[in-house]
Formats: sequence, C-alpha cells, structure tokens
Amino acid sequence: MVSLARGGTIRAVARESAELLGYAPPELPGKALSDLVPAGERAHLARILERCETDQSVWDELTVAAADGRPLPMLCCFQRYTTPGDRDGLLVTGHPLAAFQVNGQTHAAALLGQLAFRCHGPAHRLMQAMEGILAQYPWSEAVEQCRAELDNLLDCMSLSISSPRGEGAAGGYGAIDVVRILESALRLMDRDPLYRGLEVSLRPEAAAVWAAADPVGLVFLALHLARSARDSTVAAKSPRLLIDVYAEPEKVVLEFKDNGTGMAHRNLKNAFTPFFRSAGDPDGHTGLALSTCQEIVEYMGGTIRIQSRPSKGTTVFVTLRPASPRKS
Repeated sequence: MVSLARGGTIRAVARESAELLGYAPPELPGKALSDLVPAGERAHLARILERCETDQSVWDELTVAAADGRPLPMLCCFQRYTTPGDRDGLLVTGHPLAAFQVNGQTHAAALLGQLAFRCHGPAHRLMQAMEGILAQYPWSEAVEQCRAELDNLLDCMSLSISSPRGEGAAGGYGAIDVVRILESALRLMDRDPLYRGLEVSLRPEAAAVWAAADPVGLVFLALHLARSARDSTVAAKSPRLLIDVYAEPEKVVLEFKDNGTGMAHRNLKNAFTPFFRSAGDPDGHTGLALSTCQEIVEYMGGTIRIQSRPSKGTTVFVTLRPASPRKS
C-alpha cells in the first residue's frame, strides 16, 4: 500500500509493500512512482494517473521494478482521497499477478478434486448395479449403452485425478506447494456437513513444502482420507485428524493420523484391495477409497502405507517426490 501526492510523488509506504520491492520503508517517500516502474511502463502509468483525475478509483495492471531490477507485474487499485486541509492524493494498493494466478489454480484444483471425490462412490455403485442388470439381461442394448457411457465417465474421472499436468518435474508432474493445496482442501471440509464434528489440523514443518504432484489428485486424496477418518472416529469423544507435512531427504511425507477405532491386523493386508470392506464399514461405501488413493499416489511416483491398531487410531503415510519451488 502506497500513498501518493497528486503528481505521483510517494508520501508514505507500508512496510510490507516496501519489503516486497526490496526497499526499506524510509527509502521510498519523496521518490516519484514513475521511478519504480520500468521505462517502458511510464507512459502507461501516466495514463493511469490522468484517469485518476476524473475517476474515484482506477483498476489496472502495472509492472513495478524491484530494487534489484526484477519486474513484478501487479494488479493495482488507485483510489482518490482528500485529507483535512484539502490535500488530494492517491492510495495505491497492489497484489502480484503471479499470486492471483496461483490462488486461482489452487482453488480450481480444490473444486475439481471435490467433484471427483463426490462422483467416485456413486459412479462405482452405479457400475456395480449395471453389471448386475447385464448379468440378468445380457441382450439389453439400452443397459449395455448405459454401461458404456458410465465406463467413459469413470475413465474421464480417473484421468482428471491422475494425469500429469506439469512439465520439468519428477514423473512429469509440476511443482506444487503441498501446504497451499491441503489448506484449500481443508476450506472445502469446513463448509461440508460430511465432515461435521471432525477436527482437522494441518501441521506443516514450513510455510511451503514443494513436491512433484498433481493438485487435483492431492485434494481427492485428502478428502477421501478425511472421510475415512470421519467414519472411524464416530465413537470418539473428540474426533480429530492431524495432517503432518514435512520434507525428508529425497521425499516429502504426509501423515494423516486419526484417533478412531483403528483396524485389526488381519484387515491391514487387504486395506488396498478393491471392494474390500471390513465388518462395521458404513453402508454406502464401495471399498474403493484406499485402492483409488493408492493408484493416485503411485501414478505420482509416490508410496502409501497404513499403520493401525484397534482402538488406537490409524495413520496413513504418503510420500511424494520433492520438487524445487516454482518461480513466480
């Protein structure tokens, strides 16, 4: 946030804004804003300031040069104001466009992951029903056509949560901030009655942990494991799921730890078997959640395993390939 005199001279600047550009706050007052933009942007800035003479607020993109000369494309709002003593000025607030793009991509990935999660169980139950009908009426062209269309839907859904989207990272996946993606998944859970009563805590070792992974698949994975935790903690006094994220040499680790009923040792070996359901599983489960999660993690070049004891809860360990932070 920057306060400008009417002619474009900087009156004051917020500490965070100065530091974003690589300056100390006292360095900027008295400079012209045009001194902080590349030469090719100064004519554009002049047109913005001219529009501010008649418009109360102006939104526009403006590239600002950091102290080290690095260009920072920004989305800026120029707001005209008047102070006591009739001192006109402009209040300028800006947000890096790269951050807008990352936020938009993260939100889109979260929504697509939620859509895949919501469709997963019903689609497979429909497929099971179709198979049963075809077993009784194998000559029915209508049922066969419905089955084929549903098969196409399942293929599309599988591709949406397991296909490489990035370039230049291990396994063909782009670098993603695992913490940011999981935060988006948690925001979806906060508004979803499916997870009501389950306390979910994200505990990253750092503000950003980078891995080579698919964001949609990661959201799908988190939602499925949270749903499993919710089902297994129904009888717990304070149902909770703790998600730890940390980096180790050559891998990024995610731990999903609940305080639920746990699993018997005899069931652990079948946990990733498709359609396997242990006694006490809620009605409506397909027995495909963990097997699908395993497929997604393995597509991303990672591993998944379970540690569980009856009445002691369950921990799911997911490892992903590390990646270098993406440049803004």
